[in-house]
Amino acid sequence: MKIDRMSAIQPIFSKAVRKEKETEPNILPQKIEVKHALKEHVQRQISEIEQAHTNMGDDDPYAQLLIEKFKSGKKLTADEMRYIRKHAPGMVDYIERITREREIYEQGMKIAPTKADVQFVALVSSQQIQKDPNPEEREIRARHLADAKHEYEQTEHYKQKPEHALDKDTNKENSYANEYYKRHKQSSLHLDHAISIYKHYKK
Repeated sequence: MKIDRMSAIQPIFSKAVRKEKETEPNILPQKIEVKHALKEHVQRQISEIEQAHTNMGDDDPYAQLLIEKFKSGKKLTADEMRYIRKHAPGMVDYIERITREREIYEQGMKIAPTKADVQFVALVSSQQIQKDPNPEEREIRARHLADAKHEYEQTEHYKQKPEHALDKDTNKENSYANEYYKRHKQSSLHLDHAISIYKHYKK
């Protein structure tokens, strides 16, 4: 009896196709579930990051106390900043930015050869602050400038400066200013106000 080869192969082929079709519906839902889980994980991480950056410590009384201290013009200690980073991370960039600006004021006052030049540093800094369009931030920056100036005026370094450029000890202070400027010329903290004072004195 003659056997038709195609007839013999057809059942095997049909069975393989049927098995593949039965498997496809099982694989597809698994892929969808994996994608959905991955998407939820990424969204959750983004949400946590956004929450951390917007957390101003509103529900933490001590964090609010530290923030008010800073806004009053006072510097925060290292321990206080660690607390802020943990409980009010949304305030960290703001506090660090104003603190860095305050450090520039302080460096400018230190490099000033005379007491008159210290006052000039404060004046130039104050004029710069007044350009800030944000009234609240302008006030906070001004408080930090005033506090930095007050603290420096209590130091022996300030008290030993001559009053004006014509005083007899000016050469000593000018030598200090010149050396300080050279050491900090390439500093990562760009001392705009300090350098302006140095150049002002050298004229």
